[in-house]
Amino acid sequence: MDKRVIALLLSVTIFLPGCMGDEAELIGTEFIDPPDAPDFSLFDQNGDLFTFSDHEGKVIVVAFIYTSCPDICLIISANMHYVKENLGSYSEDVVFVSVTIDPARDTIAHLSEWTEQMGYDWYHLTDSARALQDVYRDWNVVVDNAHIAASEPPSESLVRVAVLNPDNSSIIVDSHCQGPTLANCFESGSELMEFAMSNANISYAPNEGIIGDWQEDGNWTWGLHLWDSANESWTDAGTDDPGTLDVDSGAHMAWIASTANLSMAPLGEDCNGHGWIMGSGASAHCMCDDGYDRPANDWLSCIPEGNATDGNGEVDPHEQSLGEYEVGHSTVTYIIDKQLRKRVAYSGIYWDADNFLQDVITLSDE
Repeated sequence: MDKRVIALLLSVTIFLPGCMGDEAELIGTEFIDPPDAPDFSLFDQNGDLFTFSDHEGKVIVVAFIYTSCPDICLIISANMHYVKENLGSYSEDVVFVSVTIDPARDTIAHLSEWTEQMGYDWYHLTDSARALQDVYRDWNVVVDNAHIAASEPPSESLVRVAVLNPDNSSIIVDSHCQGPTLANCFESGSELMEFAMSNANISYAPNEGIIGDWQEDGNWTWGLHLWDSANESWTDAGTDDPGTLDVDSGAHMAWIASTANLSMAPLGEDCNGHGWIMGSGASAHCMCDDGYDRPANDWLSCIPEGNATDGNGEVDPHEQSLGEYEVGHSTVTYIIDKQLRKRVAYSGIYWDADNFLQDVITLSDE
């Protein structure tokens, strides 16, 4: 978890591992002088009003997640599911609650469909952004709204122009289709090139051999390439006149220097054409379309569901590096005691579900 999040949490209340005087010994991170858990009322996936304080007398597990989060939230939810399924005779004493931090997409209808699909039968709560922001503030949950917004797929089809320079440095310019249909994005390849280069403020005079900061000389030339989706590679366009090429939503183009290493050219499509990139740099990962998953050990690809294996025939969509990228919100899962006090907090995802289960049972026995 981000150090700023930890600092904020510690500035509001102090945690202490170990025992708490005469109260039960717990495994997770305990609160000194357990504070009251703030009350709230939100709507669940069935459209019914859920009021937190109505569940006084029971142990309450509270997590903050969002359904389009590709990894960390899924692990938190999977851990909660494990705990819930293994409570045995304590199941009537415990309430599970997941509060969305992405109300724009996690509507009541979507949460209803998602929970049914996942087999999660506990409360998944949403409401207006204003109502939820009050809850985040009261519970000291940090939400990076810009990051959450980045989880939304492009609303229009994108056409890519790439440039691979003689020194193997590269440029990518994505442009929304400008034509009336996806089959007619631009009048021609020339219109696409000029539009993309102008918007990206890149020098573009192909008749003079100039693209960006590079100009052809006697040692190398620019070559026009088209993206071959079937083979996921750039192929020679057979012409250096983009004006002769039609442009639909899949007509990605690239200018590649003849002396450059073709294998270092940017991809023509993100996520094998079946998803979009969320995040950047080391945090970049594909958000795959329905029916597609990321394969193990490859965060930037999307392949048909059922083929994402770890090499041993077992599905393994979650690698140890999960915790190394910023999920966009503080990931603290709380256990609230029967007096509606914050008693235990488990941060991030690398906590033992059996330890969590034991703490829930311990508090149920109080």
